[in-house]
This record gives sequence, C-alpha cells and structure tokens, in this order.
Amino acid sequence: MAIRKIRFTIISFLTLALLLLGFSAGFSMAQELTESEEELIEHIINVFDSEPELGMKLLEDLAEENPELAVLVIVELAKEAPDKAVIAIVNLVEINPSVAARGLVAIGELFTELAETQPELAATLKAVLSQSITGMVESGSGRGAGVAAVVVNSCKQSNPELGEFLEEEAIAAGLERFYLLAASPIIP
Repeated sequence: MAIRKIRFTIISFLTLALLLLGFSAGFSMAQELTESEEELIEHIINVFDSEPELGMKLLEDLAEENPELAVLVIVELAKEAPDKAVIAIVNLVEINPSVAARGLVAIGELFTELAETQPELAATLKAVLSQSITGMVESGSGRGAGVAAVVVNSCKQSNPELGEFLEEEAIAAGLERFYLLAASPIIP
C-alpha cells in the first residue's frame, strides 16, 4: 500500500513538472487556421458524434502530431458535444496529459471571455471543466490528479472565481490539497 502511494505521488509530481514546463510554450486560440485544419477539426467532431471510439483515436493521433490543433478540437468539442468532450479529456489525460491540460485551460479562458456575452455557452463550458476535473480525480490516476491541480491553479490565476469553484469540485472529488500546492506557481 505504501509503495503504491509513493508511486502515485512520484507520477503525479513528474506529471506536474512536465505540464508546468509545457505551459511555458504558450498558446493562442486566435491563431489562423488553414481550410484543411478547419475541415480536420470538423471531421473529428463529426466522427465523435457517430463513432466515439474512432473519434478518440483520431484525437489521440492528432495530439501527437499537432498538439495545438488537438487543443482546438477539444475546445470545439466542448462547445458542440459537451458530454463527449468530458469523456475525451478524461481519456486523453492518460495518453497526452499536456494536451488535455492545455485544452481545459483554453476552455477556462473561453468561459471567461463568454461569461457576460453568451451565458448559456459559458455555463456549458464551466460544466465541461467541472466534470472533466471530477472525472480525472475520481479515476485515481496520478496523471489525472496532476492535470486537475495544474488546471485549477491556472484558472485561479486568470479567473479567481472559476478557479475557486474548480478547486472545490476537485477537493470534493478526492484531490488532496498537497497536489494543489505542488502545482501552484512559485512566488519569490
């Protein structure tokens, strides 16, 4: 039992370190897409509707080949098929935690942008964030816990109210506070 806890903790901290390093690269949702990239995003979302397993495989492959485009797929999926987005994010955490985390952070940023102008869509995005974090924590995975902690702390920086809400959801789902502390930015 102790060995399992130690292994879980080591995996979680390594995941946190990788995620924090990955966020330093930056990401912009306002990037210009080519017509083929737009078609690919639309294709993957349509496949998720008819064949979720194949859609997940396409997303996994895209996350390896073009992480930025995979993040955009996650955001669009959250807007168009929220339930499928939650499943995709929770599954993607084990395969590519960095892309899953970046997708959730992008959803959080979009939520903040749309909260005043499109409250229904913003509520949907908030639900995707909440359910994804809960699903990752409840999975019992070190990677899931690490990603949840990083996303919560990132959202706290950009939108404290959303971050506090997500923190409460994560803790209620079983996330231990030391993961949240480990993922917080170091302030000199």
